[in-house]
Amino acid sequence: MAEGSTLYERRVDQEWKLLQRLAERNPGVVEVVGRRRLADGDIFEVALHQTPGIVGWRGTEPVLERSHRVLLRFPRFFPAVPIEATVAPPVFHPNVDPMSGFVCLWTRTSAGDTVMEALRRLQRIVAWAAVNNAVEHVMQPEAVRWGQEQGERARREFTPLVETTEFKLERDYREREGTPRRRRLEPTAGCTEPRL
Repeated sequence: MAEGSTLYERRVDQEWKLLQRLAERNPGVVEVVGRRRLADGDIFEVALHQTPGIVGWRGTEPVLERSHRVLLRFPRFFPAVPIEATVAPPVFHPNVDPMSGFVCLWTRTSAGDTVMEALRRLQRIVAWAAVNNAVEHVMQPEAVRWGQEQGERARREFTPLVETTEFKLERDYREREGTPRRRRLEPTAGCTEPRL
């Protein structure tokens, strides 16, 4: 890394390397598609496989898609501002915008959150293993009602990500050095889609 690089550049490059190792450790689940650098942040494009999400309906039966195109956006002020995610096609879930696919990943965040944590949360959301019904995080009210009616039947089985050794070591280091794991986002921050 160049001597004059910023915290943002160093951190995003570190996240890119972690994503590469994550894909190596999880073949058939995580596929790295590419990286784009934009004026307002970097975007990692990933194909997430073996993670069934509801993308439509056949009568009253959900139509499942097991592979998803994911964009992970690292905003210009990352790591102070958390990683953002969109999923395509958008899935039926309370915490996913039905038009854009923007996903409300975080209720609490930390500057130490990584691409590994973002993808793990995303998997759990897509497969209905994680749902946040707090009003400021709901983008599909009909999904809240459906999930309440379905209970545990809403949950889909998925192949969970296996951590990389480097991720475990980094997490242990952060905890040992006292890096705060989570801080509460202000309710006004909510999970509304960022304006472009």
